[in-house]
Amino acid sequence: MEFTQQLMDAAPDIAWAPIENMTAEEVHALLSRAKVYIDFGNHPGQDRIPREAAAAGCCVITGRRGAAANDIDVPIPAACKFEDTPSEIPSILNCIRTCFHDYEAHTRDFDSYRAMIMGQKTKFRRDVAAALPVCYDVPQRRHVILQNGVHAEKFAAVLLQSDDIDLIALWLDDAADASIGSVRAGNKTLPAIRFADLVFLYQEGRIDAILLDSADTEKEARRLVAAGIPETIFC
Repeated sequence: MEFTQQLMDAAPDIAWAPIENMTAEEVHALLSRAKVYIDFGNHPGQDRIPREAAAAGCCVITGRRGAAANDIDVPIPAACKFEDTPSEIPSILNCIRTCFHDYEAHTRDFDSYRAMIMGQKTKFRRDVAAALPVCYDVPQRRHVILQNGVHAEKFAAVLLQSDDIDLIALWLDDAADASIGSVRAGNKTLPAIRFADLVFLYQEGRIDAILLDSADTEKEARRLVAAGIPETIFC
């Protein structure tokens, strides 16, 4: 609060609203009309309020203490994380005002964070299921999505011949022709999906594995993790 007070003192033109002594309904109402949420606390874990703020549409700006220091617990743009030092106050205030000035554009920078938040209940259920596996008498086919890279045709040929795998879709780059709704793979027609669809299908529990076929698999893996998809699901 001491550092936050310094921000407030330096920018009296901004309408600051501390979240304290409020009911859950009042917090929701406040966050729903706010454009920016800041949190320079200790972040002992994936705190509820930053996630609630992002889900309500706020741009989120944090310090780098605790869980906010990493991009797994608080996966927001690096440009929205600051050290809580007096020298950073002008940059923090500039970031806040930039979010105000072009809110519609900047709020989209948090879409992957929101996707992760929306999928956390499903992820929790999947984690519990993984920790307490159920033994089935009938082998379960794995539902796999293949990324459309230079090797996709060869990968698809192998996957389609497997008795243990159900190739359910081909993941196209977001820049691909939006009119492409399906692609032919062998004797099967596969739905063509984009990144947002991929996240949705994972949240729905309809994906068991994602096969990456990219020139930069590490970059794609980071993007998937930032959207709330665990590393154990892609290869």
